[in-house]
Amino acid sequence: MKEFSFRLEQVKRWRETEVSLQESRLAAAAAKVAEIRGAIEGRRGELDRAQLSGNIDGGDLRVYADFRLRTESRIRDLEGQAVAAQRAAALEMGRLVEANRKMKLIENLKKRALTAWTREFERELAAFADEAFLNRYNH
Repeated sequence: MKEFSFRLEQVKRWRETEVSLQESRLAAAAAKVAEIRGAIEGRRGELDRAQLSGNIDGGDLRVYADFRLRTESRIRDLEGQAVAAQRAAALEMGRLVEANRKMKLIENLKKRALTAWTREFERELAAFADEAFLNRYNH
Protein backbone atom coordinates (compact mmCIF):
# COMPACT_ATOMS: atom_id res chain seq x y z
CA MET A 1 0.00 0.00 0.00
CA LYS A 2 1.21 3.48 -0.74
CA GLU A 3 2.29 5.95 1.92
CA PHE A 4 -0.34 8.31 3.36
CA SER A 5 -0.51 11.67 1.68
CA PHE A 6 -3.06 14.39 2.23
CA ARG A 7 -3.92 16.05 -1.06
CA LEU A 8 -4.98 19.25 0.72
CA GLU A 9 -1.70 19.63 2.63
CA GLN A 10 -0.82 22.84 0.77
CA VAL A 11 -4.26 24.25 1.61
CA LYS A 12 -3.69 23.30 5.25
CA ARG A 13 -0.34 25.14 5.28
CA TRP A 14 -2.02 28.18 3.72
CA ARG A 15 -4.75 28.12 6.38
CA GLU A 16 -2.09 27.92 9.11
CA THR A 17 -0.34 30.93 7.56
CA GLU A 18 -3.65 32.77 7.35
CA VAL A 19 -4.31 32.14 11.06
CA SER A 20 -0.81 33.34 11.94
CA LEU A 21 -1.27 36.52 9.92
CA GLN A 22 -4.64 37.15 11.49
CA GLU A 23 -3.19 36.66 14.97
CA SER A 24 -0.57 39.30 14.13
CA ARG A 25 -3.24 41.69 12.88
CA LEU A 26 -5.30 41.16 16.02
CA ALA A 27 -2.24 41.76 18.21
CA ALA A 28 -1.52 45.01 16.35
CA ALA A 29 -5.15 46.13 16.75
CA ALA A 30 -5.10 45.29 20.46
CA ALA A 31 -1.81 47.19 20.87
CA LYS A 32 -3.39 50.20 19.19
CA VAL A 33 -6.33 50.08 21.62
CA ALA A 34 -3.91 49.84 24.56
CA GLU A 35 -1.83 52.73 23.21
CA ILE A 36 -4.88 54.96 22.87
CA ARG A 37 -6.15 54.01 26.33
CA GLY A 38 -2.72 54.83 27.74
CA ALA A 39 -2.82 58.24 26.05
CA ILE A 40 -6.28 58.88 27.54
CA GLU A 41 -5.05 57.97 31.00
CA GLY A 42 -2.02 60.19 30.51
CA ARG A 43 -4.20 63.15 29.60
CA ARG A 44 -6.50 62.50 32.54
CA GLY A 45 -3.45 62.38 34.78
CA GLU A 46 -2.33 65.75 33.42
CA LEU A 47 -5.73 67.19 34.33
CA ASP A 48 -5.57 65.70 37.82
CA ARG A 49 -2.06 67.07 38.43
CA ALA A 50 -2.77 70.55 37.07
CA GLN A 51 -3.33 72.88 40.03
CA LEU A 52 -3.39 76.56 40.64
CA SER A 53 -1.77 77.74 43.83
CA GLY A 54 -0.41 80.91 45.34
CA ASN A 55 -1.35 84.28 43.97
CA ILE A 56 -3.71 83.63 41.09
CA ASP A 57 -4.71 86.36 38.69
CA GLY A 58 -7.08 86.43 35.73
CA GLY A 59 -4.31 85.48 33.29
CA ASP A 60 -3.51 82.34 35.27
CA LEU A 61 -7.17 81.37 35.30
CA ARG A 62 -7.45 81.96 31.56
CA VAL A 63 -4.37 79.81 30.84
CA TYR A 64 -5.67 77.10 33.16
CA ALA A 65 -9.14 77.18 31.55
CA ASP A 66 -7.60 76.96 28.06
CA PHE A 67 -5.43 74.06 29.17
CA ARG A 68 -8.47 72.21 30.59
CA LEU A 69 -10.50 72.81 27.41
CA ARG A 70 -7.69 71.61 25.13
CA THR A 71 -6.98 68.57 27.28
CA GLU A 72 -10.66 67.61 27.61
CA SER A 73 -11.10 68.05 23.85
CA ARG A 74 -8.07 65.82 23.24
CA ILE A 75 -9.48 63.21 25.64
CA ARG A 76 -12.77 63.19 23.71
CA ASP A 77 -10.86 62.79 20.44
CA LEU A 78 -8.84 59.94 21.91
CA GLU A 79 -12.00 58.28 23.24
CA GLY A 80 -13.44 58.41 19.72
CA GLN A 81 -10.25 56.87 18.39
CA ALA A 82 -10.45 54.21 21.10
CA VAL A 83 -13.99 53.27 20.05
CA ALA A 84 -12.85 53.01 16.41
CA ALA A 85 -9.80 50.97 17.43
CA GLN A 86 -11.98 48.63 19.52
CA ARG A 87 -14.28 48.10 16.53
CA ALA A 88 -11.26 47.34 14.36
CA ALA A 89 -9.98 44.87 16.97
CA ALA A 90 -13.40 43.21 17.14
CA LEU A 91 -13.41 42.91 13.35
CA GLU A 92 -9.93 41.34 13.43
CA MET A 93 -11.11 38.95 16.15
CA GLY A 94 -14.01 37.88 13.94
CA ARG A 95 -11.61 37.30 11.06
CA LEU A 96 -9.35 35.24 13.34
CA VAL A 97 -12.29 33.11 14.47
CA GLU A 98 -13.24 32.52 10.82
CA ALA A 99 -9.64 31.66 9.87
CA ASN A 100 -9.44 29.20 12.80
CA ARG A 101 -12.74 27.66 11.73
CA LYS A 102 -11.45 27.13 8.19
CA MET A 103 -8.19 25.65 9.46
CA LYS A 104 -10.06 23.30 11.80
CA LEU A 105 -12.17 22.13 8.87
CA ILE A 106 -9.04 21.19 6.89
CA GLU A 107 -7.56 19.49 9.97
CA ASN A 108 -10.76 17.46 10.38
CA LEU A 109 -10.63 16.45 6.71
CA LYS A 110 -7.03 15.31 7.17
CA LYS A 111 -7.98 13.36 10.29
CA ARG A 112 -10.78 11.60 8.41
CA ALA A 113 -8.50 10.83 5.46
CA LEU A 114 -5.85 9.41 7.79
CA THR A 115 -8.45 7.30 9.59
CA ALA A 116 -9.73 5.92 6.28
CA TRP A 117 -6.18 5.26 5.08
CA THR A 118 -5.30 3.51 8.36
CA ARG A 119 -8.43 1.36 8.15
CA GLU A 120 -7.60 0.38 4.55
CA PHE A 121 -3.96 -0.28 5.47
CA GLU A 122 -4.99 -2.53 8.35
CA ARG A 123 -7.48 -4.36 6.12
CA GLU A 124 -4.80 -4.97 3.47
CA LEU A 125 -2.30 -6.02 6.14
CA ALA A 126 -4.81 -8.48 7.61
CA ALA A 127 -5.56 -9.87 4.12
CA PHE A 128 -1.83 -10.27 3.46
CA ALA A 129 -1.32 -11.99 6.81
CA ASP A 130 -4.25 -14.35 6.10
CA GLU A 131 -2.84 -15.16 2.67
CA ALA A 132 0.65 -15.74 4.08
CA PHE A 133 -0.80 -18.02 6.75
CA LEU A 134 -2.78 -20.03 4.18
CA ASN A 135 0.29 -20.37 1.94
CA ARG A 136 2.34 -21.71 4.85
CA TYR A 137 -0.49 -23.99 5.95
CA ASN A 138 -0.89 -25.43 2.45
CA HIS A 139 2.83 -26.16 2.10
